[in-house]
Amino acid sequence: MDLIVKDLLEHSSVTRPCLGERVSGDAVVIRPLEHGLFTAIVDVLGHGPEAHELTLVIDAYLARHGSSDVSGLMTRLHQHLKGTRGAAVGLCAIDATGRVDYAGIGNTVLRRFGMAETRLVSQDGVLGQNMRTPLSQTLQLEPGDMIVLYTDGVSDRFTAKDYPGVVHHAPKEVANNIVQRFGKDHDDAACIAVRYGA
Repeated sequence: MDLIVKDLLEHSSVTRPCLGERVSGDAVVIRPLEHGLFTAIVDVLGHGPEAHELTLVIDAYLARHGSSDVSGLMTRLHQHLKGTRGAAVGLCAIDATGRVDYAGIGNTVLRRFGMAETRLVSQDGVLGQNMRTPLSQTLQLEPGDMIVLYTDGVSDRFTAKDYPGVVHHAPKEVANNIVQRFGKDHDDAACIAVRYGA
């Protein structure tokens, strides 16, 4: 990823295990694309070391194969995970023009905060077990927009009114605050925050 794109797509992420566990079954993957950024949010079914082991498998696969073809990648990842306990996954590619392509299966969320508040919807299913043909959704970012991806370990009911700084804070602060303020103690939690442009 060149320096111009890097400056356009400032990002950070946080993962946290549920209370009583040392490792998390939630994970994030972030890797550069030629003209943008690939991000993935992962929620393996269950908790603890066994769930964490599968996050490592998914992380390794996406680190090698992450691409802007999010629906095709989701289908290939589903095949790769056959016979495992399964996972909910959200895949996102953001390019330098602000175009976002997203495909999600299971309880993962992508939201945009800024001039407008937008949510892209994940389809029902579990990767590795049952999944319909993934649908890619597209969103156009404006300079200054913040997008956040998170697992269902984060309460989904918060709005920009609950966290007014979501648009103005640095991505590191946004990811930390979302997990700390809206994370559920009884579940693993993960969040990625990406600011586009100014």
